[in-house]
Amino acid sequence: MESAITILNQIIKMFLMMAVGYQLYRKKTINDDTTARLSNILLMVATPCTIVTSFNQEYSAEKLQGLMFAFLLSLAVYAANILIAQLLFKPEERVEKFSLVFSNAGFLGIPLVTGLLGIEAVFYLAPFIVCFYLYAWTYGVVVMSGKKENITIRKIVTNPCIWAMILGVVIFLTVKPSPPFMEAIESLGSLNTPLAMLVLGAYLAKSPLVHMFKNKTAYRVSFARLALIPALLLAAFCFIPESYATIRTVILISAAAPSAVLAPVFAQMFDQDITLGAQIVSLSTLLSLFTLPLVLFISEMIW
Repeated sequence: MESAITILNQIIKMFLMMAVGYQLYRKKTINDDTTARLSNILLMVATPCTIVTSFNQEYSAEKLQGLMFAFLLSLAVYAANILIAQLLFKPEERVEKFSLVFSNAGFLGIPLVTGLLGIEAVFYLAPFIVCFYLYAWTYGVVVMSGKKENITIRKIVTNPCIWAMILGVVIFLTVKPSPPFMEAIESLGSLNTPLAMLVLGAYLAKSPLVHMFKNKTAYRVSFARLALIPALLLAAFCFIPESYATIRTVILISAAAPSAVLAPVFAQMFDQDITLGAQIVSLSTLLSLFTLPLVLFISEMIW
């Protein structure tokens, strides 16, 4: 119960920050160009710095083993999501598949995990984020475009989050950087939550909320993303040993998060339904206020 209350308080705090982004967009203080630039800062600076900060801890063989387990578990979760998307949606329902497979692990997962378990737990979230981009620029590109030749390896190898994890592993395994260096990285990483919430709030403001609440497809995808997938993971994760309890919780929070903001971005990139992508992201984000604490509450009861 304690974890559910903590996550609820964290979500409420995040939604209050999202409300600021919503109002700034509605009042035209920020626009689409501003939102795109903030998203780039988030991707290029804030999120990578948060990942690097989480690796600045004492080495132990147990932690390294846990990191490897988190990576394998993340790969398995995305593979399972793809299978579920194939079973639930038709081939032409490209935005729906993408929105189901990919959760907002970076924008929402990092602040939620940090708020509940501390910055050290992002150490086990980093593999999930890396897998996000590995799958997004392979499977995600194919499902949105329908063409394998659109896969761009350069997008994968140049992704800042992937390089942040590589740097983080080096820091974890070898000599720790000087305090001023890490303090600067940590300060930049602290921008992650407020920037992410401003961007999400702006996305909510892009179209009238009444349209979002009338979209049956958005409800269908949101149900699968916020209820079906977490329910399956709650059952499957019962078989994970208690020694991996923190990793289990981190991956559950990340996988139970709402649809990724990348959905409308990819929809625009590959001439799909941008409005549908934005509405799925917005609706699932609002509904996660209720579903995420419930998922954590149930996990405490059965684990």
